[in-house]
Amino acid sequence: DMAKALWAEAEHHAVVFADPEVPTWLEDGSLVMGTLLLAAHAAGLGSCWIHRARQVFETAEGKALMKRWGIPERFVGVGHCILGYAAGEAPQPKPRKAGYIVRD
Repeated sequence: DMAKALWAEAEHHAVVFADPEVPTWLEDGSLVMGTLLLAAHAAGLGSCWIHRARQVFETAEGKALMKRWGIPERFVGVGHCILGYAAGEAPQPKPRKAGYIVRD
């Protein structure tokens, strides 16, 4: 079952869909995904963007899930955001590379 496989490893899972009839659907959906990732970090959660939602919800099984959830058939999957508590500490950020920011 696809739904069980999607949630198998993550404590929580959100799927972002967008309406392709809106000219900026991909940009809007991507911004929602980024906001979910930032919000998760701010709340002390681990998160990951899984970039297969479009392909998953193009399948017959994916379309059946959308129907079950009340998502309009024309909508397109943008991404899966898995959420949970990290198994370990987050690594420290690496130092910024010199010369990568251009100031004019």
